[in-house]
Amino acid sequence: MSRLRRCSDRSTAPTSTSCGVLRPLRSVIIRVRPRVHIGLLSMHAGAPRMNGGIGFSVEAPLARLDISAADRTAICDSRPVPMGADEQAQLIKGISHFADMHKIVQGVHIEITGAMRTHVGMGSATALRLGSIEGLAKLNGLQLPRDALIKASGRGGTSGIGINSYFEGGMICDLGRAADGARHAPSSIVLSAHSPLALPMIEMPPWPILLCIPRAIVPKSQIEEIAFFSRTAPLPAPASFKACYIALFGIYAAVRERNYTAFCDGIDAMQDTDWKRAERAEYGDTLAGVSTVLRANGADCVGMSSLGPMLFCFAPAQRMAALVAAAHVLDCDSYLTVPANQGREVIYNDA
Repeated sequence: MSRLRRCSDRSTAPTSTSCGVLRPLRSVIIRVRPRVHIGLLSMHAGAPRMNGGIGFSVEAPLARLDISAADRTAICDSRPVPMGADEQAQLIKGISHFADMHKIVQGVHIEITGAMRTHVGMGSATALRLGSIEGLAKLNGLQLPRDALIKASGRGGTSGIGINSYFEGGMICDLGRAADGARHAPSSIVLSAHSPLALPMIEMPPWPILLCIPRAIVPKSQIEEIAFFSRTAPLPAPASFKACYIALFGIYAAVRERNYTAFCDGIDAMQDTDWKRAERAEYGDTLAGVSTVLRANGADCVGMSSLGPMLFCFAPAQRMAALVAAAHVLDCDSYLTVPANQGREVIYNDA
């Protein structure tokens, strides 16, 4: 009979049989959490560090990866809203590249379930890529450090939020990576030799959150996201200075001191920074209208995650019912959740 064992980033993996190698597993289950990306920070030319950002992990909606050995690598995305064919091909390519690096000849079958949405601002591309390669490593008895998994994933070239929240949850403030003359671009096409540098993770208080995805807004494709970066960056230096100040002295400090009012003020202030204002403008009056109605129904602050179109809002628990009802009237998919102060969960099925 197989044995199921659960662990998180702070737990120990199954016993090693030799240096860096574990006993192979029958299957692995990895549950990954979404993240909210509040904003990018250093987006001007000539800076010593570029990109950076601030964001936090949330408890739901989760995605579950059931990973087992197979003759060939295949992905079955059974979520209500699965990834597109191009995204699935990119994920398989990343898994195959990792297998080649570590001379893994056996294929892998990955079934993805759960309600985590793709390409709306939840960070699913990073979470699923890291979950897939970490699961493949564990399935084949490879004990790889966190930095090696991040590097192998090819993610984090623009923002270090998702690659860190995957492992530890909480609030992450990323100081970007050393500028190397490369242009500003989304993580999907950035491969950098320099890893982003994050400040220490701080735990988020259990403040209620509503995630809200307007069905009337079509999410940006990868091509559209690349085009947005090309026409928007670089920004004037003062725009970056403002965003950095809000992130550090407003949002990060407020979480550290558990000051809800200051935190909401920081979220609202970030919406008026040059980069976030340009991101929100991509969706025009439709997104602005949703934000206005959420405010009118009791939200203390409303932000947009990444390039959207997912909005997130904070309010006391007693006001959340009204916000959920408003989101329904606005024809939005909504998810009531709270911040997560832990990363992915791994369940080992011993062979």
